[in-house]
Amino acid sequence: MAINYTTDEKFRILGDLLKHYQAWFSGLVLHVFHDVAVRPPPDVFINWVKTVSFEQIDIEGRYAREKDRLLLLHNELMQEAPLLTKHTAPAGFEGFSEKFRAFLAATHNFCQSVVIEQGGLDIFTGLKNKAVLRGDINIEMERLAREGFPFSLGLARIDDFKVMEKSLGPENADIIVKTVADFILKSLRTYDDAYRISRDHFVLCLKQSDTMGGQRAMERLRDILEEAGKVYNIDGRDKLLTMSCCVASPFPGDDINDLFDNLYVDLDKQIKDPGSVLTYQALSPLQRFIKEDG
Repeated sequence: MAINYTTDEKFRILGDLLKHYQAWFSGLVLHVFHDVAVRPPPDVFINWVKTVSFEQIDIEGRYAREKDRLLLLHNELMQEAPLLTKHTAPAGFEGFSEKFRAFLAATHNFCQSVVIEQGGLDIFTGLKNKAVLRGDINIEMERLAREGFPFSLGLARIDDFKVMEKSLGPENADIIVKTVADFILKSLRTYDDAYRISRDHFVLCLKQSDTMGGQRAMERLRDILEEAGKVYNIDGRDKLLTMSCCVASPFPGDDINDLFDNLYVDLDKQIKDPGSVLTYQALSPLQRFIKEDG
């Protein structure tokens, strides 16, 4: 069975990983300036990367790109290191040192971000991420079955996001995603949770809330969107920032996968109300029963 490290243990392992490279570089300095035998180059970063899954945390492919960049830099360092001798020009050694320091700093930031994301935080928006979504919902399902505490799930989407991203560019699209995440955070109560699960999709977990409570949460979000009135110029036309959302109150024993499948289907079937910043559909348990039975 795989070992489940706590976040603190993962940070300790990260520190040990970097120490291997710092010790290797210190030995390399002694080799160049004092002709001391050099120790073998470390490969702990490569081995660490091979064990890490980015599936739940890498929505935009940022981590995959950074991993490839660091592996390339790692390989360059390992290829250049054997060429360093006491006859190496000072400028050559300084160039290698700068590249090594850049690798060390970037590796530290990369590994730290991965550990934090695996702990459930979407660093990009400040929301939670998919790494903890299922586990958190399972806890609420257990509370529902054991104690009868209701909760609602909302699946929200930024309208026409792909069109906006194509017209405005990825950097401006990033700003839109972060803006929406801020709006969602403002609409939640202190004990509710929100998750970013794709580039433009979000999940709201509204605790101790039946369908009416889920509707009130959507109304809070709608008020925030209306007050902000964010408008973007898309292909020469003004486009108001709008969203669509579906809200459902789970039954005890509901299958989470089926629940999300149904939310996606309902979201795709929505007809946008003209002039509305937020269109949402809320299905009560009775409405869901009638709908599924029909």
